[in-house]
Amino acid sequence: MMLPASSSYGVPISLLLCVILIMLVCGRSSSATALQGPSVPIWPLPQFFTHGTDTLLLSPDFTFTSNSSSHILRKAFERYNHIIFIRTDVINTRYYDGISLGALHVIINNPSEELQLETPEDYTLTITVPSTTSMSGLDTVKIIVDATGTNAMATATISATTVYGALRGLETFSQLVYYNIEKDVYAINNAPWTIEDYPRFPHRGLLTDTSRHFFPVKVLFRLLDSMAYAKLNVLHWHIVDAQSFPMQSASFPRLWEGSWSPSERYSTQDLKDVVEYARLRGIRVVPEFDGPGHAYAWGIGYPALLPQGYNISAKCGADTCPTSCNIPLDPSNEFTYQLLEGLFNEMTGGKQGQGIFLDNMFHTGGDEIQYECWENSTQIAQFMQQHSFTYDQLYIYFVSRVSMMVKGMGRQVINWEGTYSTAGNTLDEDTIVNIYLRMDVMAKAVVSGYRCIVSMACAWYLDSVWNDWQHFYSFDPQGNVTDPTQIKRILGGEVSNWGET
Repeated sequence: MMLPASSSYGVPISLLLCVILIMLVCGRSSSATALQGPSVPIWPLPQFFTHGTDTLLLSPDFTFTSNSSSHILRKAFERYNHIIFIRTDVINTRYYDGISLGALHVIINNPSEELQLETPEDYTLTITVPSTTSMSGLDTVKIIVDATGTNAMATATISATTVYGALRGLETFSQLVYYNIEKDVYAINNAPWTIEDYPRFPHRGLLTDTSRHFFPVKVLFRLLDSMAYAKLNVLHWHIVDAQSFPMQSASFPRLWEGSWSPSERYSTQDLKDVVEYARLRGIRVVPEFDGPGHAYAWGIGYPALLPQGYNISAKCGADTCPTSCNIPLDPSNEFTYQLLEGLFNEMTGGKQGQGIFLDNMFHTGGDEIQYECWENSTQIAQFMQQHSFTYDQLYIYFVSRVSMMVKGMGRQVINWEGTYSTAGNTLDEDTIVNIYLRMDVMAKAVVSGYRCIVSMACAWYLDSVWNDWQHFYSFDPQGNVTDPTQIKRILGGEVSNWGET
């Protein structure tokens, strides 16, 4: 995962391409008629759909209605009104002798707006065409008329279990509507439509790395918008790393001294704004605070967090930063755990549904430890001797202690696969293993009862120039797992937009 770092306000090309590379994670069409593959203007393809052959016009007075007073839905109506109707100045009424489609009605069956891994996102979208005795054609645009010769009313309805399923349905509806610039009308082709959809995986994520490549909040907002278009539902925010610690902590205010510069920092309010912006789009924000490795920037504000004598090793000197900079925390220092507990309590509020980051998942990293950075510390040597630890055991001691800490705050812990590869089945059974190197490790983990998230470097690392687009599309996070019980333990996948490049 480690390549040269940079700090810039620019947006990598890989970030802009991310939404077109993730269809397997989002869904899979299992039933379709007539139109197939790229001819269907819906991304990703729904689970089931049928359609007809008529062209349906939208009224100049088109509106959204609902049985719900949800604030999330109201804000979505405002967004999609702008997304769908890109031009509102002129509508050619020559083609309208009445209304073809005047409204989209949204029905929400469960008023709960809690957004977690288990939250349903299913929806049904139905666009009906009235029974007709004739079709009146105007060039390539058809007006539907009933037996009396006047325009009949078409209907469009989204029915969803939750408001977040309704958001997915609104995105699908927006993709069906197009603007005919020659006729100056909005229309839907191939009506009537019946679409039943739900995600193949509950976790469909994108990792963004703001430690090595700082993104202003407005850029993160644009990223979240693009994720909503592709029906991705998790922003894995790799917010800090060895290269920089760009976020504010009220509990430990010197931590953000490790940022690239004072202008490349996130305030507490910035963090809350990103979480809320994402929630309104049905996107969960899962923060990652990687440890014990990748921690050099933590020690700029609090040097006691880093092991004594780490810079004696050629692999651990500060002069390796920002290229590698993979200096770990000191797992023998009680202050390390005091800081982590205070910081994590600030982030989580100490219990479910509280804090800055509301999601039940919390990523604590755990990958790529340089043991050489520990070997010159007399304090660590004494600690290891006292507990009869090897370096592997010292590493897993840290991981286990932090995991218990985070679980006590009402969060489910995610670790990179190195923790499972080292600890095996002694790793806490509730740990979610984030696979990025070996699919055989994923297969072994789910057999042993662990849940997994797949973000393979060989397939879904957007900064990896050796990953061709064919492999992006063909890679399946399920791998060779066929047992239904084990498949359920594969929560989904993530595309990783690492910031080294």
